[in-house]
Amino acid sequence: MERRTAYPTDTQHVVNLSGYVWAAHQLAPLEQRCVLDLSCGTGYGSDYLGTHANRIVGIDCAPDVVAKNRADYPRTNVSFLAMDACALAFHDASFDCIVSQDTIEHIQDDDRFVSELTRVLKPHGALVIFTPHGRGRGVIPADPYHIREYTLDEFRALLQPHFSTIRWYGRRQGPRLMAVERSMDTVRHLDPAGLRNCLPRPIRHWLGSLVSRLQGGPALHDIVPDDIEYREGVADDTNLIGICIK
Repeated sequence: MERRTAYPTDTQHVVNLSGYVWAAHQLAPLEQRCVLDLSCGTGYGSDYLGTHANRIVGIDCAPDVVAKNRADYPRTNVSFLAMDACALAFHDASFDCIVSQDTIEHIQDDDRFVSELTRVLKPHGALVIFTPHGRGRGVIPADPYHIREYTLDEFRALLQPHFSTIRWYGRRQGPRLMAVERSMDTVRHLDPAGLRNCLPRPIRHWLGSLVSRLQGGPALHDIVPDDIEYREGVADDTNLIGICIK
Protein backbone atom coordinates (compact mmCIF):
# COMPACT_ATOMS: atom_id res chain seq x y z
CA MET A 1 0.00 0.00 0.00
CA GLU A 2 1.11 3.57 -0.61
CA ARG A 3 2.68 5.17 2.46
CA ARG A 4 3.79 8.80 2.46
CA THR A 5 6.29 9.79 5.11
CA ALA A 6 6.09 13.20 6.75
CA TYR A 7 8.46 15.01 4.39
CA PRO A 8 7.75 18.76 4.22
CA THR A 9 8.67 19.32 0.55
CA ASP A 10 6.76 16.28 -0.73
CA THR A 11 3.64 17.84 -2.24
CA GLN A 12 1.64 14.60 -1.93
CA HIS A 13 2.44 14.52 1.78
CA VAL A 14 1.12 18.09 2.09
CA VAL A 15 -2.05 17.04 0.25
CA ASN A 16 -2.54 14.11 2.62
CA LEU A 17 -1.84 16.27 5.68
CA SER A 18 -4.36 18.82 4.42
CA GLY A 19 -6.99 16.09 4.55
CA TYR A 20 -6.43 15.69 8.28
CA VAL A 21 -6.42 19.45 8.82
CA TRP A 22 -9.67 19.81 6.90
CA ALA A 23 -11.30 16.80 8.59
CA ALA A 24 -10.43 18.14 12.06
CA HIS A 25 -12.08 21.44 11.15
CA GLN A 26 -15.21 19.67 9.89
CA LEU A 27 -15.48 17.50 13.01
CA ALA A 28 -14.78 20.28 15.54
CA PRO A 29 -15.00 20.50 18.46
CA LEU A 30 -12.97 17.35 19.09
CA GLU A 31 -11.73 18.01 22.62
CA GLN A 32 -14.08 15.47 24.22
CA ARG A 33 -14.14 12.96 21.37
CA CYS A 34 -12.47 9.65 20.59
CA VAL A 35 -11.37 9.39 16.95
CA LEU A 36 -10.28 6.38 14.87
CA ASP A 37 -7.72 7.06 12.12
CA LEU A 38 -8.07 4.22 9.64
CA SER A 39 -5.60 3.39 8.06
CA CYS A 40 -3.07 5.66 9.70
CA GLY A 41 -0.07 4.82 7.48
CA THR A 42 3.08 6.48 8.77
CA GLY A 43 1.26 8.15 11.64
CA TYR A 44 1.62 11.89 11.11
CA GLY A 45 -2.15 12.34 10.60
CA SER A 46 -2.96 10.62 13.89
CA ASP A 47 -0.39 12.82 15.58
CA TYR A 48 -1.99 15.93 14.08
CA LEU A 49 -5.46 14.86 15.20
CA GLY A 50 -4.01 14.26 18.65
CA THR A 51 -3.45 18.01 19.01
CA HIS A 52 -7.23 18.51 18.80
CA ALA A 53 -9.03 15.40 20.07
CA ASN A 54 -9.34 13.78 23.47
CA ARG A 55 -8.11 10.42 22.19
CA ILE A 56 -6.87 9.10 18.83
CA VAL A 57 -6.47 5.47 17.82
CA GLY A 58 -4.51 4.95 14.60
CA ILE A 59 -4.65 1.50 13.04
CA ASP A 60 -2.63 0.00 10.22
CA CYS A 61 -2.25 -3.54 8.88
CA ALA A 62 1.58 -3.49 8.99
CA PRO A 63 3.03 -4.21 12.48
CA ASP A 64 6.43 -2.73 11.61
CA VAL A 65 4.82 0.54 10.56
CA VAL A 66 2.79 0.63 13.77
CA ALA A 67 5.91 0.02 15.87
CA LYS A 68 7.72 2.89 14.13
CA ASN A 69 4.72 5.18 14.63
CA ARG A 70 4.76 4.50 18.36
CA ALA A 71 8.41 5.54 18.49
CA ASP A 72 8.00 8.57 16.23
CA TYR A 73 4.82 9.98 17.80
CA PRO A 74 4.78 9.30 21.56
CA ARG A 75 1.84 11.60 22.26
CA THR A 76 0.04 10.34 25.38
CA ASN A 77 -3.45 10.57 23.89
CA VAL A 78 -2.52 8.77 20.65
CA SER A 79 -2.37 4.96 20.35
CA PHE A 80 -1.22 2.92 17.36
CA LEU A 81 -2.46 -0.63 16.81
CA ALA A 82 -1.84 -3.27 14.13
CA MET A 83 -5.24 -4.38 12.87
CA ASP A 84 -7.20 -5.57 9.83
CA ALA A 85 -9.57 -2.80 8.74
CA CYS A 86 -12.18 -5.42 7.78
CA ALA A 87 -12.06 -7.12 11.20
CA LEU A 88 -11.78 -4.34 13.75
CA ALA A 89 -11.06 -5.53 17.29
CA PHE A 90 -13.25 -2.88 18.91
CA HIS A 91 -16.63 -3.05 20.60
CA ASP A 92 -19.66 -1.69 18.81
CA ALA A 93 -20.08 2.09 19.07
CA SER A 94 -16.51 2.71 20.28
CA PHE A 95 -15.75 5.96 18.42
CA ASP A 96 -17.31 9.38 18.10
CA CYS A 97 -15.60 10.01 14.74
CA ILE A 98 -13.65 8.09 12.10
CA VAL A 99 -11.27 9.48 9.49
CA SER A 100 -10.47 7.22 6.55
CA GLN A 101 -8.27 8.91 3.96
CA ASP A 102 -7.54 7.15 0.65
CA THR A 103 -7.93 3.63 2.03
CA ILE A 104 -11.09 2.02 0.66
CA GLU A 105 -9.68 1.85 -2.88
CA HIS A 106 -7.07 -0.59 -1.50
CA ILE A 107 -9.61 -2.87 0.21
CA GLN A 108 -10.80 -6.03 -1.54
CA ASP A 109 -14.08 -6.35 0.38
CA ASP A 110 -15.31 -2.76 0.42
CA ASP A 111 -18.79 -3.74 1.70
CA ARG A 112 -17.25 -5.42 4.74
CA PHE A 113 -14.98 -2.43 5.27
CA VAL A 114 -17.89 0.03 5.38
CA SER A 115 -19.92 -2.31 7.62
CA GLU A 116 -17.06 -2.47 10.12
CA LEU A 117 -16.67 1.31 10.17
CA THR A 118 -20.37 1.69 10.78
CA ARG A 119 -20.35 -0.92 13.54
CA VAL A 120 -17.65 0.77 15.63
CA LEU A 121 -19.09 4.27 15.11
CA LYS A 122 -21.41 5.62 17.79
CA PRO A 123 -25.00 6.59 16.93
CA HIS A 124 -24.95 10.05 15.32
CA GLY A 125 -21.18 9.72 14.95
CA ALA A 126 -19.36 11.05 11.89
CA LEU A 127 -17.20 9.32 9.30
CA VAL A 128 -15.02 11.45 7.01
CA ILE A 129 -14.00 9.23 4.10
CA PHE A 130 -11.78 10.14 1.14
CA THR A 131 -11.17 8.23 -2.09
CA PRO A 132 -9.95 9.15 -5.59
CA HIS A 133 -12.64 10.19 -8.07
CA GLY A 134 -12.33 7.42 -10.62
CA ARG A 135 -13.92 6.29 -13.85
CA GLY A 136 -15.82 3.41 -12.31
CA ARG A 137 -15.47 -0.02 -10.73
CA GLY A 138 -15.15 -1.73 -14.11
CA VAL A 139 -12.12 0.34 -15.18
CA ILE A 140 -8.64 -0.80 -14.12
CA PRO A 141 -7.06 2.11 -12.18
CA ALA A 142 -3.85 3.68 -13.41
CA ASP A 143 -2.47 3.41 -9.86
CA PRO A 144 -1.27 -0.20 -9.43
CA TYR A 145 -1.96 -0.08 -5.69
CA HIS A 146 -5.69 0.55 -6.22
CA ILE A 147 -8.14 -2.32 -6.55
CA ARG A 148 -10.87 -0.02 -7.88
CA GLU A 149 -11.82 3.64 -8.11
CA TYR A 150 -15.40 4.90 -7.82
CA THR A 151 -17.65 7.29 -9.62
CA LEU A 152 -19.72 9.50 -7.32
CA ASP A 153 -22.83 7.41 -7.97
CA GLU A 154 -20.98 4.19 -7.11
CA PHE A 155 -19.51 5.61 -3.92
CA ARG A 156 -22.87 7.03 -2.87
CA ALA A 157 -24.57 3.67 -3.46
CA LEU A 158 -21.94 1.93 -1.29
CA LEU A 159 -22.27 4.35 1.64
CA GLN A 160 -25.92 5.43 1.68
CA PRO A 161 -27.41 2.25 3.21
CA HIS A 162 -25.26 2.75 6.31
CA PHE A 163 -25.78 6.44 7.07
CA SER A 164 -28.65 8.84 7.71
CA THR A 165 -27.06 11.75 5.86
CA ILE A 166 -23.98 12.29 3.66
CA ARG A 167 -22.53 15.64 2.61
CA TRP A 168 -20.29 15.51 -0.45
CA TYR A 169 -17.11 17.49 -1.01
CA GLY A 170 -14.27 17.57 -3.51
CA ARG A 171 -10.54 18.16 -3.12
CA ARG A 172 -8.41 19.85 -5.75
CA GLN A 173 -5.10 21.65 -6.14
CA GLY A 174 -5.09 25.36 -5.41
CA PRO A 175 -3.31 27.78 -7.78
CA ARG A 176 0.06 27.73 -5.97
CA LEU A 177 0.20 23.94 -5.86
CA MET A 178 -0.83 23.76 -9.52
CA ALA A 179 2.07 26.08 -10.39
CA VAL A 180 4.56 23.90 -8.50
CA GLU A 181 3.26 20.72 -10.12
CA ARG A 182 3.59 22.28 -13.59
CA SER A 183 7.20 23.10 -12.77
CA MET A 184 7.82 19.57 -11.53
CA ASP A 185 6.34 18.25 -14.79
CA THR A 186 8.90 20.39 -16.63
CA VAL A 187 11.69 18.69 -14.70
CA ARG A 188 10.20 15.26 -15.43
CA HIS A 189 9.95 15.97 -19.15
CA LEU A 190 13.61 17.02 -19.24
CA ASP A 191 14.55 13.70 -17.64
CA PRO A 192 12.43 11.01 -19.33
CA ALA A 193 14.79 8.25 -18.14
CA GLY A 194 14.19 9.22 -14.49
CA LEU A 195 17.87 9.72 -13.73
CA ARG A 196 16.92 12.45 -11.24
CA ASN A 197 15.66 9.69 -8.95
CA CYS A 198 19.30 8.69 -8.39
CA LEU A 199 19.79 12.00 -6.58
CA PRO A 200 18.96 12.40 -2.87
CA ARG A 201 15.45 13.71 -2.35
CA PRO A 202 16.58 17.09 -0.87
CA ILE A 203 18.54 17.80 -4.05
CA ARG A 204 15.66 16.73 -6.32
CA HIS A 205 13.27 18.97 -4.42
CA TRP A 206 15.76 21.85 -4.47
CA LEU A 207 15.94 21.55 -8.25
CA GLY A 208 12.16 21.45 -8.47
CA SER A 209 11.90 24.55 -6.31
CA LEU A 210 14.47 26.34 -8.45
CA VAL A 211 12.52 25.62 -11.64
CA SER A 212 9.27 26.71 -9.98
CA ARG A 213 10.75 30.01 -8.81
CA LEU A 214 12.26 30.66 -12.26
CA GLN A 215 8.77 30.20 -13.70
CA GLY A 216 7.26 32.60 -11.18
CA GLY A 217 5.86 30.03 -8.77
CA PRO A 218 6.53 29.19 -5.11
CA ALA A 219 9.23 26.88 -3.80
CA LEU A 220 8.24 23.41 -2.64
CA HIS A 221 8.84 24.34 1.01
CA ASP A 222 6.31 27.17 0.62
CA ILE A 223 3.43 24.77 -0.10
CA VAL A 224 1.15 24.36 2.92
CA PRO A 225 -2.21 22.62 3.56
CA ASP A 226 -4.08 25.83 2.70
CA ASP A 227 -2.83 25.38 -0.89
CA ILE A 228 -5.27 22.48 -1.28
CA GLU A 229 -8.91 23.46 -1.85
CA TYR A 230 -11.97 21.73 -0.42
CA ARG A 231 -15.36 22.64 -1.82
CA GLU A 232 -18.85 21.34 -1.26
CA GLY A 233 -20.06 19.38 -4.26
CA VAL A 234 -18.01 17.21 -6.59
CA ALA A 235 -16.37 18.18 -9.88
CA ASP A 236 -14.68 15.87 -12.37
CA ASP A 237 -11.16 16.79 -11.24
CA THR A 238 -11.56 16.15 -7.52
CA ASN A 239 -11.26 13.44 -4.94
CA LEU A 240 -14.53 12.19 -3.50
CA ILE A 241 -15.08 13.04 0.16
CA GLY A 242 -18.13 12.10 2.17
CA ILE A 243 -19.00 13.37 5.64
CA CYS A 244 -21.31 10.59 6.75
CA ILE A 245 -23.54 10.75 9.83
CA LYS A 246 -24.69 7.46 11.34
